[in-house]
Amino acid sequence: MSTTETTAVAVNKPETSSPAAVATPAAAAEPTSVVVSSTSAAAATTATTSTSTSTSSAASDDCSTTIVGEKWSERVPPEPHAPVTGERNILITSALPYVNNVPHLGNLIGCVLSADVYSRYCKMCGYNTLFVCGTDEYGTTTEARALMEHCTPQEICQKFYKLHAEIYKWFDIAFDKFGRTSTPNQTKITQDIFLKLHANGYIFPESVQQLFCEKCALFLADRFVEGICPNCNAPGARGDQCDACQHLINAATELKSPKCKVCGSSPIIKSSNHLFLDLPKLAGPLSEYIEHAAAENRWSLNSLQVARAWAKELRPRCITRDLKWGTPVPLDGFRDKVFYVWFDAPIGYISIAANFTNDWEAWWKNPDNVELVQFMGKDNIPFHTVIFPATLIGTRDPWTLMKYINTTEYLNYEDDKFSKSRGIGVFGDDAMRTGIPSEVWRYLLIMNRPESSDSNFTWEDLGEKCNNELLANIGNFTHRALSFVAKFFDSSLPSPTDLRPQERDLIAKVNENLAQYFSLFEKIKLKDALKVVMQISKCGNQYIQENQPWVLVKTDIALCGTVQYIASNLVYLLAQLAKPFMPGFAKKVEQYLNVAPLTTLPKTFEFSLKPGHKVNKPEPIFAELLQVQLSAWQKQFSPNKNPTGTPMPVDLRVGCILSVNAHPSAEHLYVMDVAIESGKPPRKVVAGLKASFTPEQLLNRKAVFVCNLKPGKIRGVVSEAMVLVATPTTGSPALCQPENDDIPVGTTLLFESHSPALPTIKKIEAKAFAGMRPNIASGVMRLGEIQLFATGPAGRFPIIAVGVAAAEVH
Repeated sequence: MSTTETTAVAVNKPETSSPAAVATPAAAAEPTSVVVSSTSAAAATTATTSTSTSTSSAASDDCSTTIVGEKWSERVPPEPHAPVTGERNILITSALPYVNNVPHLGNLIGCVLSADVYSRYCKMCGYNTLFVCGTDEYGTTTEARALMEHCTPQEICQKFYKLHAEIYKWFDIAFDKFGRTSTPNQTKITQDIFLKLHANGYIFPESVQQLFCEKCALFLADRFVEGICPNCNAPGARGDQCDACQHLINAATELKSPKCKVCGSSPIIKSSNHLFLDLPKLAGPLSEYIEHAAAENRWSLNSLQVARAWAKELRPRCITRDLKWGTPVPLDGFRDKVFYVWFDAPIGYISIAANFTNDWEAWWKNPDNVELVQFMGKDNIPFHTVIFPATLIGTRDPWTLMKYINTTEYLNYEDDKFSKSRGIGVFGDDAMRTGIPSEVWRYLLIMNRPESSDSNFTWEDLGEKCNNELLANIGNFTHRALSFVAKFFDSSLPSPTDLRPQERDLIAKVNENLAQYFSLFEKIKLKDALKVVMQISKCGNQYIQENQPWVLVKTDIALCGTVQYIASNLVYLLAQLAKPFMPGFAKKVEQYLNVAPLTTLPKTFEFSLKPGHKVNKPEPIFAELLQVQLSAWQKQFSPNKNPTGTPMPVDLRVGCILSVNAHPSAEHLYVMDVAIESGKPPRKVVAGLKASFTPEQLLNRKAVFVCNLKPGKIRGVVSEAMVLVATPTTGSPALCQPENDDIPVGTTLLFESHSPALPTIKKIEAKAFAGMRPNIASGVMRLGEIQLFATGPAGRFPIIAVGVAAAEVH
């Protein structure tokens, strides 16, 4: 940016009248000046104020988690790269997830996972690609959550940013940069855009009637007020939107019977001065932009319909709010306000890129050489097709505007809506704890991607897709092909003989499917492209079945070698084609094929593996999901349909003791191997049980384990969980266990259904668990006074310690 004059930016400080201490984006140890550059901002501000800017963790991008290829690393960004003239340069964004809660499966497929699949495809095609995303951290949502949890917005952001990063890492989301919006670059770029809009005549002030809570002495921004929707009369509508009918509410004063969410009192109406973006003045260039996209068939019909409807009825949009947590407004008379999140948040795409590379303007101000592709759910369409492009157009800078928009409808959960606030459905951390591999979740979500209409997640469908598609199709073909080479050809690919018409037909079919694969990906038809991969795998299974190599190995070893050579190379191709969708699957196949990480996508079926190439003996890639597991998960994650309980503030799970050995350095300790997570290695557990139990009394026993303790060394051996034992004042200690032994290993314990929902703590100290007062009372285990139970195929059962009526639990 050229700098002709500078403006130091004031950062808001909390007022003592606020109902809770709300930290601002500024928490620096000493004042620092944030410089905002603008070529024509003289009329926008009359004073220069030296203020502090954030160097706190929430307002700094230093701790952003970044992925380099397949590997994540903290504080080590990938090598920044710039667009290259003459090459295809693709800038990919995923809608920024709100930081204040855990993403659920619908959030994942709606934007982040879909964008990741397309980004991986683009990179494997050799396109120069930049994929950015991050947490949306400013606004009323975060402030409201901070008030609810009695902490600062910065603490909320730091807590949930880390959780988001962990979930996306587990799901193999390969961002080039996963950042956040509470950064100095976000402030600088947002304010620069605003000052240019102001200088160009697209900003004007106006007095607004707002809801004001006299008890809290607070203007009630969108998320601080609830009432009855003026459009559909549904209760629980927020000040900016009704979830029941998706009606966007321009002002919270439109709500019927509004209530303050902080104290529950009825607010009054009071005036406050705000700034508006004059969208009608931008109607001409905005409509031209929309129709140009329509002429080139770049947007979906749904996106065009929404954009055109908004463009026909443009009205000024308020872009400021009476909050403390947000990007400060750099204009005299409004410095006590922050920008509205839907003005501020989309600029996060730009600032996150700026935090990744100094060449960010080469991506974001390069419309002739860069294609901007944006992924989002349908509820974000108007903000990305109207408000954000209008904002950029109004600066009169040469911004890279969105070329392709890819939206999804809603993914529902068991015929209900996912709900963060009501806790309905499977959330990212829930998926991690099930023990189901990430590639299975990725496959399920992409196959159920709601591209043209709403789709539905069910546990029955998850079982069908894992067992009958992944396991029986691509997993079966991969294992059959490679295990046969390992067994009968000493793990060396045999030399093929002349190809028969049968092989040539197979190659032709595969090449037809390959052409379709690329055509669908270029149209961003991700679900259909994945179906092509499975069709090619089906062709491979049919080829093996028709040729019966288990017979040929006895009757025609040369032809058997040809079949296995073709099949093994088809496995190689499938790993390439499947990698954008299931990188975890591809990585395992790479190991079995004994090849380097696959980085390209071939246009035709080539024999990339040569005769004599050594492969490794494969293991089954996918495991069957049993009906008892699916039923248990269904009950656990469907609280409205099966009200069985609520989460606990500690991760307690059922485990099975597989082995018991004496500790090498302590006479009173055992070292046990315990099965807890399905499909994962057993955990080491060190326990002082030698005085009370023989190894035979423990072996193959199910018990309850604390699974989120911080791992610690006990006399030189790392213990990864803690077994729970009831110790009565008289009598012998007893293991805490489910009353019914059919409870599956890995089952998470729940509270009684009437108990309040509490967040699961990620890692805790043993003393923190002791502070929850685990005990046996009236023969069943409790935390404090609240009973625990486990759910299995036969229903829900309490946790007991055999023969113990009352005791402390350690």
